Amino acid sequence: MDYPKLRYIEAFPVNVNGQRLICLRDPQNLSGKIVFVSPESLFIISLFDGKHSILDIQEKFMRQFGRLVFSDEIKRLISQLDEALLLDSENYRAFKRKIEEEFRKSPVRESSHCGLSYPERSDELKNWLESFFKEAEHYNVSKQPDDVITRGIISPHIDFRRGGKSYAVAYRELLNFCDPEICLIFGTSHYADVENPFILTSKNFKTPFGEVETDNEIIEELVRHCSWDLFYGEIAHRSEHSIEFQVVFLQYVCGLRKKKKFKIVPILCNSFFKMVHNGTSPKEDERVSLFLKLIKDIVEALDKRVCIIAGADLAHVGLKFGDPQPVTQSILNWVKQRDTLSLSFAEKIDAEGFFKSIEEEKDKRKICGLSPIYSLLSTVKANYGKILDYDQALEPDTGSVVSFASMGFYS
Repeated sequence: MDYPKLRYIEAFPVNVNGQRLICLRDPQNLSGKIVFVSPESLFIISLFDGKHSILDIQEKFMRQFGRLVFSDEIKRLISQLDEALLLDSENYRAFKRKIEEEFRKSPVRESSHCGLSYPERSDELKNWLESFFKEAEHYNVSKQPDDVITRGIISPHIDFRRGGKSYAVAYRELLNFCDPEICLIFGTSHYADVENPFILTSKNFKTPFGEVETDNEIIEELVRHCSWDLFYGEIAHRSEHSIEFQVVFLQYVCGLRKKKKFKIVPILCNSFFKMVHNGTSPKEDERVSLFLKLIKDIVEALDKRVCIIAGADLAHVGLKFGDPQPVTQSILNWVKQRDTLSLSFAEKIDAEGFFKSIEEEKDKRKICGLSPIYSLLSTVKANYGKILDYDQALEPDTGSVVSFASMGFYS
């Protein structure tokens, strides 16, 4: 720990008893702990890159603030962060090995956000989701021909409290125009630290509504035709919410129908940032193009039995997401204008146009749903798409915004 190294964490300003502090949090919530630090302490932590010794940090602190910070103070901060599993240390690695082994042995992917993001009891959860559908009841009702089939949807993966109505607007399209036996779910992989473009799991998903079976025949078909390990990085499924939230809504809709159960194919999509940075299309990556071709062939063969879901948010702009200034009304307007342009390509089921609209600005909006939306557009068997809802969740305390949308895809 002479050269402390920070893991990937979230840092954002908060007010605690009138004091301005910085909240440090592990997005994967491994320890269940959060740490509050002062702006001066944040400066020290910013030097926890594995390259600066405690003496180096003392020297830089002196230059910045004109006073000495004692080594014991830095060591206490290191100990505090290590206890919260926020450092890349032996303590963290040992804990990670333990949970990876437990996850590997378990046949079920337990809910990671039950009791945190939504109620633990099934009756309370049912009532909660019902309120979202009531809110959406008279909102932007999709008027489609009687013989239309919903082939896919884009749904948010933002927390239910902010995006509940938008979720309901999307899943209403499944309730009204689709009754799938299999749901292929492309989820955003927010925290996977591997280069695998798509990460599979064969585990069933468990929520307060019960257990949903994963279609292992499709999983095995994908594995059989791919030369690389599709399970590499599977531990990312353990705490990722982007698929879990879709499963919860699927179970609710299935309960409303009182019909047959469904199976899922959970697919975490890693970031396409390198492709955006290099200006190369995802289709130029052999692994991406092969995998999506396999999915498209499976969708073609299953036809009406399958529906594709992308659990995807859009822009992440403002101080919380590394931008130099808080969002203003003009920035919000710009975000909406660019989001609308990107979604117009989605309506035309133009995966390359959608990607290009993000690549040309070098992902200035930080679209976390780029890879799952691109994957849906590349594989869905539909004639057209339709924007059903668009919203922006503003965070005044952090001067930031997250945008999201709901879409349906039909034939």
